[in-house]
This record gives sequence, C-alpha cells and structure tokens, in this order.
Amino acid sequence: MRIIDGIYQLLTPFPQFTIDDAKALRRQLQEHPRVTKGLPYVLPYLLKDGGDVVLVDCGWNTDSAYQALEEGMREHGSHPAEIQRLVITHIHPDHYGMAGRLKQLSSCDVAVHEKDADVIATRYFAPRALTDEMARFMELNGVPPMATPQMAQGSMGMLGAVAAVPPDTQLKGGETFKVGSFDFEVIWTPGHSPGHICLYEPNRKILLTGDHILPTITPNVSIHAQTHGSPLGDYMRSLEALVDLDVQLVLPAHEFEITDLKKRIREIKDHHEIRLDEMLACVDRGGSTAWEVAGRVKWATGRLEEFEPWMQRAAVGETLAHLEYLFELGRLAKVMRGKQLYWLPV
Repeated sequence: MRIIDGIYQLLTPFPQFTIDDAKALRRQLQEHPRVTKGLPYVLPYLLKDGGDVVLVDCGWNTDSAYQALEEGMREHGSHPAEIQRLVITHIHPDHYGMAGRLKQLSSCDVAVHEKDADVIATRYFAPRALTDEMARFMELNGVPPMATPQMAQGSMGMLGAVAAVPPDTQLKGGETFKVGSFDFEVIWTPGHSPGHICLYEPNRKILLTGDHILPTITPNVSIHAQTHGSPLGDYMRSLEALVDLDVQLVLPAHEFEITDLKKRIREIKDHHEIRLDEMLACVDRGGSTAWEVAGRVKWATGRLEEFEPWMQRAAVGETLAHLEYLFELGRLAKVMRGKQLYWLPV
C-alpha cells in the first residue's frame, strides 16, 4: 500500500495465517478495531527514492512471509534482491526473522541497535544456555515446577522460522540516514526490547514506530532472564521522548496507521497507570510472587492458566515489569524468601 511516494506499507503474515487471511484481517481491524488473540501480520515498510531501496523490518522466515514480501515489493516496482539496507526496529522474530534470508539474497546492510545486537547470539545462535537461565528465572518468580520447563522453552519452538544474522551496523540512536530525498532520524525507544528504535522523518512529519506505539493494543513490556533495570520505566520515558515531535502520520508495525500521536501516547500512559493500580491490588499484604499476581490479573485474551506456555511467560514477564516499576516508584518492596522473590505493598 502506498503511504506517500517513496514510503510503502507491506504485509507479511505470521506462520499460522495465510497471506489472504492476514490481508483480510488487516482490512477488518482498521474498519473494526479489536483485540485479537495473537498477531496475524507484520507491516514492514519499503523506503524507495532516488535509487535507494531500504526495508524497515521484514517478518518471519517462512516461505509464505517471503512470498508476501516479494509480491508487495513487486507492486511498487522493486524486489527483495534490490534491498540495500535492512533496518530492524527490534530483534523479535516477527521483525527480524527473515533478516538472514534477505542478507543472503541482496547482501544488504543489516542495521540493529547495539542493545539488541548484544543478545542476538544467546537468543538465536546458542539458545540452550538461555533456556537453562529462563528455567531458573521462572522458579525464582514462583512458577510451579511442572510449568517451569515448558515456560522456559517459551518461543524456542519458533526458532526454525528465524534466519538470524549478525548486524553489519550497530545503531546507538541519534543517527540520521538518507533515502533519496528523505532524511530519517533513529530514535532509541527502549521498553518493548532493550534496543527498540523508531524512525522519524521531520520533513514529511512521519514516524515509523515498530512496536513502540500501536493503534489499539500496547506492546508487551517484560522482564526476563536477559533484562536489566526497569523496562516499563524505560518504556514510559521513551514515550515522553516522542510526545513533542511534529508528527502527522504514525506508521506502526502491526494493526494500521494513525494520525494523532499525542492522543495515542496519552491513552497508553493512562492504560499503564490503570494497570499499575491493578497489579498493586493483586499483591497480598503478606507478599506475592509474580506468578501469583499474574494469575489474578485480568488479561484481555483470557486467564493465565488457559494460555500457551510462551504466552504464560509473556504474562509473567509483563507482570514483573509492572511490579519492578512500582518498586522504582516506591509503591512496592521486594524480598527473597528461600529461592523465590516476593513483592510486598509499602
């Protein structure tokens, strides 16, 4: 789909969806926004101007996703073999999965923020140590022994749909790069991942937001074995870094485009304030583990015990991010009891 001359929105399906189903859902969600259980598609962006061809995000490394990408680029007079640079907003499989395939096909420069580049090897090239670490992490946070092995594996079963490749360029944030007459600024927006980035084009007042800002849902902001600090605190501060930008069009990596950046940021901040209060209310006065809190919280897509293991892990991670941010705000304390971490109201 043409956004403006030089910027084109593509679509690649998740592995469980056909191309036609994903396209139909894309139309339905824009007409009737709603929460879906799982995401049906990714929206990469083709930047093509003045002989330059840049792709922002790509999709899973499946034949159907590649076919959709190839067809989408062909509609705009291009082909994956012509990609000169692949900019990855973050290294989650649905945004980065096809990177190695496109690198082999086009010899493109793969650009990733340095904070995400740091975990590519342990997440995709040698993940065994990570699963062992995740098992210990789940036990620490109160996950029952029978559920721990499955949750530690999490999304490891999806690694077959990821063609990982080390980045050629490691970004820090603050860089600018040209695509023909376009000038894109890299903005580091940690939270959903440590190295998440957005791309801002000030002349056209366009912001590509990856998963940082989405139209109706909020990105999973989690704590897991590779996380340091307070990712939800980072996320909230990253929202503030965008609020004063002069933006007329927001292009996210899921759902559909929106026009009112400031309004959406207010909605997301309000959502998290409500969520923080909900999480706090689920903590017993005598203390609770993250697993216990996650089991009491109302999730938009169901109950914790009904989720698949990778969704349970995401729910526990998101719970932890909120609990850690409440600790950062001085509203919770935390204490070790034996081998488990408990959170207590202040």
